[in-house]
Amino acid sequence: MNGSSSHFSSGNWSPSAPTESWAMVTPGEVLRSFRRRLPSIVFTTVLVTIAVIALLIVWPNQYRSEGLMYVRLGRGALAVDPTTKATQSVSMQESRTAEVVSIGEMIGSREIAERAVERIGVEKINQPRTWIDQGLKDIESFLQSDHQLVAWLPKSDGKTVGEMSPEQYKGQLDREQAIKKVSKAINVQIAKNGYTVAVAGKGDDPLLVQSIVQAVMDEYGRYHVEAHSVDGSESFFEKRAKQSRDTALATRRALQETRNEMGWLSAASAEETLRERIIDLEMKLNTADSELAEAISQAEELRRQLDGTKEWVPVEVTLGIANAAGDQMRSQLYDVQIQDGEELARVSPNHPRYKLLQEKMQQSAQLADAEREDREERREAINPVYQELETQFQTVRAKAVGLKSRRDAVNERLAATQLDLQRLNGDATRLAELTWEAELAEETYREHARSLEEARVNTALDDLQMSDVSVIQDATLNLKKSGPMRGLLAVVGLLLGLSLGLLQAILRDSPVASTGGSRGEISRNKAAKSRRRTKSADVATNTNSDLDDVMHEQEDIRSNETVTAGVPTGDTVAMNETSGTFNAPMPR
Repeated sequence: MNGSSSHFSSGNWSPSAPTESWAMVTPGEVLRSFRRRLPSIVFTTVLVTIAVIALLIVWPNQYRSEGLMYVRLGRGALAVDPTTKATQSVSMQESRTAEVVSIGEMIGSREIAERAVERIGVEKINQPRTWIDQGLKDIESFLQSDHQLVAWLPKSDGKTVGEMSPEQYKGQLDREQAIKKVSKAINVQIAKNGYTVAVAGKGDDPLLVQSIVQAVMDEYGRYHVEAHSVDGSESFFEKRAKQSRDTALATRRALQETRNEMGWLSAASAEETLRERIIDLEMKLNTADSELAEAISQAEELRRQLDGTKEWVPVEVTLGIANAAGDQMRSQLYDVQIQDGEELARVSPNHPRYKLLQEKMQQSAQLADAEREDREERREAINPVYQELETQFQTVRAKAVGLKSRRDAVNERLAATQLDLQRLNGDATRLAELTWEAELAEETYREHARSLEEARVNTALDDLQMSDVSVIQDATLNLKKSGPMRGLLAVVGLLLGLSLGLLQAILRDSPVASTGGSRGEISRNKAAKSRRRTKSADVATNTNSDLDDVMHEQEDIRSNETVTAGVPTGDTVAMNETSGTFNAPMPR
């Protein structure tokens, strides 16, 4: 390096100049830089590769254990929670994929990790199994010891939080460390469009990894049962079923007592009975009215016929029987007529006595004529027509009286039935209320009894640890290491070392000699630098290094002839080819 060179301070330098200069770099210039820095590239590559290989050698082996769980369509998906009630609302059917994803999330939860730690043990999980863990533990123990080398270090009596003792605090830290190890070791994979959940574990102890994976699957089986169970449902429904049963019996008893007091079996049946009875009574009443009217009409007709029919009729008539009284009367009449005729002859027509005698003679003649006919003898009997009519009349009359009595009775029964119907209408509300209460209490009791039975069945199944998630593949014990892939990582380390070597070559030997300027200025600047390098070479102790710098300057002049960007005016800015830093101009 040129001893008189110094880092460039931004005097006339533009910030955009390096970017423009790097944009003009050609692949040939980069390759020439690599060729010049080949020893450093090889050294960096070898050093990094050796470091990576050493790290791979001491890196502990990794072992893998796998288990598989199957989510079947069990009671957890089909059974209804006894504390819920089915409704008539329509809900969209959820895909079982969401259930499988939820199971995968729960398997990877902290709760399962804590349960696995409780099952395996904190000491077993935190036990050092590699030289790294053992070394860290030994260092920690050494720092906490009373050795003279570390006696001057401050010792802690133990941290506490709240009411926790130092031992409890340390135990909680160890437990958290174990939980973190379990969570880090477990990897849950869910099959796409499937119902299987793969649980994989990775660690430096194959037996411990197998124990962790198996513990996680077993503990999740129990946790799945607990997640789908409802604590306290059985005792809750026992109380509710007993209360609802007592309520149902009380309401049913009250309903029966009210029916007995009212005299109804049920409002519906009583209403139906009364309705049929009213219809029947109305029909009977109509029939009785019709028959009564008919009987009255018949009685009137029979009365009219009786009035026009003789009660007695002759059955035998004898004519021509001699009448002694009539003959004697006619003889006396004849004598009287002779005397009156003689006397009438003696009286003039104008005499008042004449008229009296004439009237007396006429009356006597009429009496004689009346007694002149023959005497007849009759035998009469009751008219059979009259008798038949009388019989029919009495029958119809009696029938009318009976029909009238029946009509009155039907009217009374109809009125009583209508009163019963009115009373039923008043009692129906109370009966309906009691019936509703009894039916509701009975239905509630049935629901509680059904839910109680479901809760008992679920409790029994939960006690048997029966769930719809089953382990179809236990955790495997794989004694063949699964990592690290030392061969591939060694190749990656080699490539990393080569990349770092090339990068340091580029950074140390920048292909860009200046930050810009015209071709003439760049040539003049490089020529001035070349002359200064030549003068300083006479007094330098390392001649070969100066010659190399001159050659580098000449190559840079040739390579920068194509640069078109301007350079800052004033003092020329030179760049040290060896260190890659900018040098201030040397005084002439």
